[in-house]
Order: sequence, then C-alpha cells, then structure tokens
Amino acid sequence: MQTGLLLTAAEGKLNRIVIKCPNTGKLIYTGFAMDPETFGALPIEEMDPLECSACHKIHRWQKKDALFEREDPRAAS
Repeated sequence: MQTGLLLTAAEGKLNRIVIKCPNTGKLIYTGFAMDPETFGALPIEEMDPLECSACHKIHRWQKKDALFEREDPRAAS
C-alpha cells in the first residue's frame, strides 16, 4: 500500500469511509477518510477487520461495502 493515501478526516475535506454493521444496521466509521476515486484506485479489495462501535464485534469488510459520508462542518464547532 502506498503511504499518504489514507488520511484522517481532520487533515482535509474528505469523505469519511463508513460501513453498515450487519447486526444493528448502524453506520460505523472505519477510521479512514478519502475521496471515492482514490479509494477505488487502491489495489486492496479486503480491508483490515475492525471492531464495531455499535455491536462490539469484529467485522470483516471489503471495498464494495464502503459508503462515503461527508462530515458536517457545523458539527466541528
């Protein structure tokens, strides 16, 4: 994986990458943020598993599971 492609949302105006918890249906933040074009160009299909903040289980996820969410700039104030 190339370094510098995965940025936190605080580093720029990027989309947060979220997935849907299969147990609760809630959207959970993966810890990554980037534009959809950059994410789509990544050579990785299966992403690292993550602990779900909604159900506290470990979920495996793939690029096809990703949803992109813009943070509301008013929420930061």
